[in-house]
Amino acid sequence: MGVNTLPTRIRRDDRDGQLVESLRLREASAAERLAATYLSRAYRLAAGITGNAEDAEEVVQDAFWSVIRKIDTFRGESAFGSCLYRVVANEALQRARRRPGQRTELPLAPGKKVASLGEIFLP
Repeated sequence: MGVNTLPTRIRRDDRDGQLVESLRLREASAAERLAATYLSRAYRLAAGITGNAEDAEEVVQDAFWSVIRKIDTFRGESAFGSCLYRVVANEALQRARRRPGQRTELPLAPGKKVASLGEIFLP
């Protein structure tokens, strides 16, 4: 009976574990599953930050490619979706900073504005 001398890390259950593994294995369907799962919410987040539909589309595309390229650096210490949304938000903020004077808030529905990021992530 051996003793494990390595520290153990408590891992959260991540519902995207299979998706992350597929991305790491460079499976052809993984990028499609990534888009099917996260595209809508990622776009709403990007549009809310950039205030521009065209910029939001480019932000999401750039963020998804970045996540796919750097998937091997994902350590699993937080949920994959949280990490992805952080990448989208950072990319959108960078894009918004490059275009001063543009609107930085976009309603999700007529008359409704986003009060917090939580509103964007909730279905």
